Amino acid sequence: MTDALYLRYRPQTFEDVVGQKHVAETLRNALRQDRIGHAYLFTGPRGTGKTSTARILAKAVNCLAEDVNERPDNVCPICTAINQGRLMDLIEIDAASNTSVDDVRALIDKVAFAPSEARYKVYVIDEVHMLSTSAFNALLKTLEEPPAHVIFILATTEPHKIPATILSRCQRFDFHRISTQQISEHLGEIAAREGLSVTPEALGIIARSATGSMRDAISLLDQVAAYGHTEIDDELVRDVLGMVSGLAISDFVDALAAGDPAEVLTKLHELIDKGVELSQFVNQLIDQLRTLLLLNVGKDPKLVDLPDSLLAQAQKQAARFTAPQLLHAIRALTEAGQALKTPFAGYLPVELALLDALNVGEMTAPAAQPAAATSASSARTSAPPSAPAKKPAPQKSARPAAKPAAPAAKKTPPRRTSGSTPPPAKTARVEGELGDVWRQLLRTMRRINPKLQALLRSGQPVALERGEFYVRFRYEFHQNQVRASIDDLNRGLSEVLGRPMQAIVLGEDESPSAANDSPAASDEPAADPHPPKKTDVSASSLADHPVVRRAVDKWGGEIENNG
Repeated sequence: MTDALYLRYRPQTFEDVVGQKHVAETLRNALRQDRIGHAYLFTGPRGTGKTSTARILAKAVNCLAEDVNERPDNVCPICTAINQGRLMDLIEIDAASNTSVDDVRALIDKVAFAPSEARYKVYVIDEVHMLSTSAFNALLKTLEEPPAHVIFILATTEPHKIPATILSRCQRFDFHRISTQQISEHLGEIAAREGLSVTPEALGIIARSATGSMRDAISLLDQVAAYGHTEIDDELVRDVLGMVSGLAISDFVDALAAGDPAEVLTKLHELIDKGVELSQFVNQLIDQLRTLLLLNVGKDPKLVDLPDSLLAQAQKQAARFTAPQLLHAIRALTEAGQALKTPFAGYLPVELALLDALNVGEMTAPAAQPAAATSASSARTSAPPSAPAKKPAPQKSARPAAKPAAPAAKKTPPRRTSGSTPPPAKTARVEGELGDVWRQLLRTMRRINPKLQALLRSGQPVALERGEFYVRFRYEFHQNQVRASIDDLNRGLSEVLGRPMQAIVLGEDESPSAANDSPAASDEPAADPHPPKKTDVSASSLADHPVVRRAVDKWGGEIENNG
């Protein structure tokens, strides 16, 4: 069995550490000046050289070479023993599997013993943030005043989880993500040593996929090399790594720039039919849109890591978008990428994100007015003859007889029925707010229920009336899914508007008036926040009530006025 490439090409000297010159130079100078500390903290993302640098430092402080500038020389017995993993005085501990206070106490008991072969006994504790609070407390005193022959090197990817008492006793070195160019150059050197011919485009794809981690990049190169080809191009890299071709991503971005939803969905499902992994596709599309955003806003080609052959095309694509469009698309796709991690997500999150990026279904206040006006017009057409009367008859000081009581009853605003509409002034105000309310609701639902927020993007707000918010969905599936989470939707509406609200889900052909005319809405009408004053009710006004009309139609009878 051969060693993995990342093990075979692990850095052996300070000069071999790629992208961490600030760390290497500082440690080298400390070695020259004999200013070696007793505790170090190496922090940074995975695969950036923390553990390798710790081993190099352990070799350097124990190397037998006379010239300090040559340490570590990797030929003396100490360096050779460390490289072969058999030096007793280099103790590497995985804190993730040795988290308890008993493990740390066992370590402390051995600290007092002098080194057996080397000048210093070096303890390298990897992922130190995984230690328990009790373990950190047990380590604290020894870390503060260790024996003269002991050096502690703590490595972690999450320094914020380490107690401040530990941090204050260590010299901290932050390892940075390695640039794509540095990774590409180093991969080219490794490929040449391995007898591989790799195109610059292929090296760039591997380097970008590693996201700043040299170890990940070398592992990806090893995976591609295992395919059996000595000549590696960008298409082979994409095939082996399960990525979408660069041409397909470019065509997809062109479809987004054209703003054609049908074309975008068609291309998406063509990729799905080819077996493309959606999460990988989303990541590649986000990376491409990010490149276009940097070119659009920054106007500097140096901000992106693209070869000259692809840079000109990317600049043309960037000119077809505005910065807000790119920002909106990246945010929508990022949310879709998170949603894909949930079980049974399917294609819906990506489809909704792409349609959202194209502003499909974006509702503004002016767009809501025609629907509301049509609803009001139909309501006026279907209203009974007595409904349009607005002005009450003048009342005398004496109470009128029973027969003239009908005009007085009209003074009270009638309860909303299938034939009534909200007051014109109030309706105009609500219509003006509808678009703002809808956008605030989508932002709020992102925190309360992200899945419900994705479903709401396929809906269309219709009206906001008397504590009820009407939203229409074209497909029954979306209607049922939203109704299943109606409590979360009501909660979001209440937060946005600052008062109790109830959401009403409408079908494609339903209107607010039809929803109010349903038996459920009529049998238990919502309480009016401003109840009318009690007045005399005549037989004619009772006959106009929808509940009374249905009762008379069903069972028969007549309305009598006994007042």
